[in-house]
Amino acid sequence: MNSFEGMRVLSLVRDGDYAHAGEEEAIELAMRPFEKQPGQIIVDAGCGRGGTANYLQARGWGKVVGFDIEPASIAAARTNYPGVEFHVCDVCDADRTVGVTAGILCMFNAYYCFPDQVRALRTLRNISTDGTRMVIFDHVNRGSYDPHALMDAGRPFLPSPPLLSRIPDVLDSAGWRVTDVEEAHDSYVRWYSVLVAKIEAKRSDILALAGAAGYDHVLSLYRGLLQAAHQGSLGAAFIRAVPKG
Repeated sequence: MNSFEGMRVLSLVRDGDYAHAGEEEAIELAMRPFEKQPGQIIVDAGCGRGGTANYLQARGWGKVVGFDIEPASIAAARTNYPGVEFHVCDVCDADRTVGVTAGILCMFNAYYCFPDQVRALRTLRNISTDGTRMVIFDHVNRGSYDPHALMDAGRPFLPSPPLLSRIPDVLDSAGWRVTDVEEAHDSYVRWYSVLVAKIEAKRSDILALAGAAGYDHVLSLYRGLLQAAHQGSLGAAFIRAVPKG
């Protein structure tokens, strides 16, 4: 679902250009500790179609610079949100591409699909200062997900959801100090319950966009995520960190 077509379906279901659980509620929860400063730079890593970046900028958190590896998603973001700056790049090339220093770094359901998460975090450290704050909102493996990972065409649907118990050590190895891990497992169940219901309610619209196979595919995947959430193997967390001194 991280492809351009997959994000189009999610945007349709979620009534906005969001590809992360919880949509605007999750953005508000993630950003709750951070003051709104129109002049500060916020870097949205893995911004997809740009809905979150636009939400943050429009509501006064700062000037947002978003980037994503998918060119078609960035093209859509530039068209839909011309007041926000967007770049096409891999997260591991961000320090050579975005041309800004971040006051706040954010990732919304993006970190789990970075192939080299430690390298990505080190790269993001390169566009940070000692005062930068980072928030990662993501799926988390609560300890029992790997043996029962949800598969999609022979590959894990969620490539690498971070193991909750290992998060501080992984970030420490990449130059970051975790200040807070706010678990949101109950909200995760609620968000995916609502999403599955929306998929079912918008069946005709999804059929028009993706066909019967596409509808069955997306419904199966998100029912699988919801089942994993109910079983307690998957959850969600807001991970906040600052650069190590």
